[in-house]
Parts: sequence; structure tokens; C-alpha cells
Amino acid sequence: MAMVAARVGVSKQTVHYALNSPDRLSPTTLRRVLKAVDELGYRPNQAARSLRTQSPRAVGFRLLPTTQGQSGGVWASFLYELSVAAHRADHAVYCHPAATDEEEIQVIQEIFSTNTVDCFVITATQDHDPRITFLRERGIPFVSFGRPWGHPMSDTWWVDVDGAAGTEQAVDHLAERGHRRIAYLGWDGPSGYGDDRESGWRRAMRSHGFSTRGLAVGGPDEISTGRELAGRLLDRKTPPTGFVCVSDTIAIGALRACRERGLAVGRDVGVVGFDDSVGAHFVDPGLTSLAQPLELVARHTMRLLLDRLKDPDAKAEQVLLRPTLVVRESTVAQ
Repeated sequence: MAMVAARVGVSKQTVHYALNSPDRLSPTTLRRVLKAVDELGYRPNQAARSLRTQSPRAVGFRLLPTTQGQSGGVWASFLYELSVAAHRADHAVYCHPAATDEEEIQVIQEIFSTNTVDCFVITATQDHDPRITFLRERGIPFVSFGRPWGHPMSDTWWVDVDGAAGTEQAVDHLAERGHRRIAYLGWDGPSGYGDDRESGWRRAMRSHGFSTRGLAVGGPDEISTGRELAGRLLDRKTPPTGFVCVSDTIAIGALRACRERGLAVGRDVGVVGFDDSVGAHFVDPGLTSLAQPLELVARHTMRLLLDRLKDPDAKAEQVLLRPTLVVRESTVAQ
């Protein structure tokens, strides 16, 4: 900063204003300073800034373990978008691995108490999530990507994608393609995400006057599960001709079950996934899927974090975004 100031013939304070409060300088002075910054390749020292402000300017983010049999990719894509949004806000993302929620709570305690990060992003939320209880009780700043299922929605800062609106789109799309018996392949056990997505399927089926009886089944989020569940339904005397799936992983399994029975996917049967993961792009035939707007999710998440840090007593804000249906060959005959 001193070198920039000396080159332009101004004070270090003027350079500080140019980088942090440009509205305090005249346009002429601002242009001169920024030109020198560019010519000298000056970059603020984040470590020195953190020492001075006593703020790490870092966001804690848990890395989830990968699971065999899943098409995955959503959390990795979100991490990339979050890192971009954080960088634009002059923050870093501090990644920490944790196999369980209890382990994540222990890591949160450690890195927050040592001033390694000043806020957190929580993902993969579940019903009565213990991480949200822990963070709220201790007043630790956080934003959840995913609704705080089982907690007061209006008291928590969160960003989420409307899964019910997505599966409604999927049913509407299949209905437009002439399908009337549309099954739902979901997850077993209670799940905020899964229940939300199934509710959209049921609502859309009712609006079209379609029966849902015996057409909703569930299991673990694995390709083999989708294959087994879809196969079981396809072997019935009156099988479904369309599948709305809770994830791309389940949907890819459904595609396999269809091919094993000699069905032409896209013509004889339609399959829709959720997440628009890497697998949806490369499976054959291409999988119609609901894309989560992860870039927008990350931008809103970072905005809410900054608002929380700026005013810890501010009223909690929530953002609900709609997914986009990406149509590929699995629902359109070629």
C-alpha cells in the first residue's frame, strides 16, 4: 500500500479509500490510484487484514463423504459456487471433513473457538437437525442450505430449493407427453427433502386427476435401489409408464430396469430425476432432470451470512428458489 501511495503521490489512507470506500475520492484521484494498483499488481494481504480486524473472514463448510452407488455431485458443485461467492465478498471457505453430524458439531466447536472461521454453512439438513439446535443455542452465525425441518422456519436463516415445485413440474411434463400412470421413486424413512419432493408429486397427480394408489415406493439413495423399485413396478399387470424420482441416482437405476425389460426410454416410458447431476448428462439416454440453481443458492447464502455478521440481531431471512426442468431423451422419444 505504501508503494502504491508513493507511486501516485498520495497518502496510504487515500489508497485505502480507493480499495474500500471509493466514493470518498474524486474520480480523478480514484483513477490514478487504481491505475497504480494495476501496474504494481497490488493485492491486499488477507492474513494481515484478518490480524488487524480480528476476523478470519472465513466460512466453515463440511465435506461429506462420498457413497458408492450414487451419481452425486451436488455438494461438490455447490462448494464451487459458494467458493466463488465467498471470494467476491473477500472471504474464504474453510473446508472440514466430518462423517457424522456429531463429529461436525465437535469440529464446529473447535474451529469457531480458535477464531478459524466466523460463520458456517450447514448442508444436508434433516428433521430436528442437532447441528441447527447446537448453533442456535450458542448464537454461532450460520446459514443453512436446506430448510430447518422440525425447527421454527421463520427463526432460522436458510436458503433452499423448492423440491415440491420441482416434482410438480416433472408430473406436468410427463402428463403433457401422454403419461397417466406416473410412479414416484423416493427415499425410505422420514426425510425433509424426500417428503417435500413427494408432496409435489402427490399434489400434481391430484390436480391432473391421476391415481397415486400403490405408485409411491422408496429405498436408500442408490442406483441399485432405483433399479429394484422400478423393476418391481414395471413387472405389475398394469405398470406405470412414467417415473418421477427423488434423485438422479434413483432415476439412473430406473433407466436400467427399463432397458432390462426391453422398453424404449423416452417412448414407452418416461423417467425424470432430480439434481441434474453429472450422471444425468452422461447416462444413455440422457436423463431429464430438475436442476437446482446452485449459483443463485450460493450467492444468497453468502449475502445472508454477511447480513448476519453485520447485524447479529437482525430478523432471520429465508429464500426459497425454484428448480428448472432440463429435458433430455429419457422423456422425449428420438
